Amino acid sequence: MSNTVGKNTLLYRLVHIDNLAPLLQRGALHAPNRTPDDGLPYRTIHDVSVQANRHLHPIPCGPGGTVHDYVPFYFGPLSVMLLKLKSGQVEGYNEGQQPLVYLVAKAESLSAAGCRFVFSDGHGLARFTGWYDDLARLDAVDWSLVGERYWSDQPEDNDRQRRKQAEFLVWQELDWALIAGIAVCNEAMRLCVEEILQRFPQRHQPPVKVMQKWYY
Repeated sequence: MSNTVGKNTLLYRLVHIDNLAPLLQRGALHAPNRTPDDGLPYRTIHDVSVQANRHLHPIPCGPGGTVHDYVPFYFGPLSVMLLKLKSGQVEGYNEGQQPLVYLVAKAESLSAAGCRFVFSDGHGLARFTGWYDDLARLDAVDWSLVGERYWSDQPEDNDRQRRKQAEFLVWQELDWALIAGIAVCNEAMRLCVEEILQRFPQRHQPPVKVMQKWYY
């Protein structure tokens, strides 16, 4: 699985493995503002202060609303968030990166299925980030950077970290059947994910692959 621009633009969402069974029970991924009130547990792995700002941040195109009206994906692995989780920089999380799994989707498949979406050319909360709702504008994404392992700002380019965090946001919810694959950091996690999937034979069974290069 590698990101390309064209017919298979891959999208990456990190979730804690504890959340896989609830997602399969629901049969979909839901935006924070659309999460069903069904009592199912969900392990958050996000910075609380950042999430509070996303709850308020308006989307200027597509269906509108705020960032929390969407299911978020990145355009590449090795996100800034993953590094912070691995290095203990997110309050309340200290499990490292092993329990984190990638749910992978394809932008073109989501569009063909009728999903409404928007995407950005950088961090969603940055003041000068551009927003788009047409896949023809995917050229606005910095494809040379979104999948890179090293993305810190440099004296000659102090906008790298913002561009690295370009997002693809799916309006309200995403059917589980549109998850194209799952990636994990090692073989033990692959077996664990496959065992969880097998508990839900009525659900789509995406392939599970070990992708160590997607982890720090």
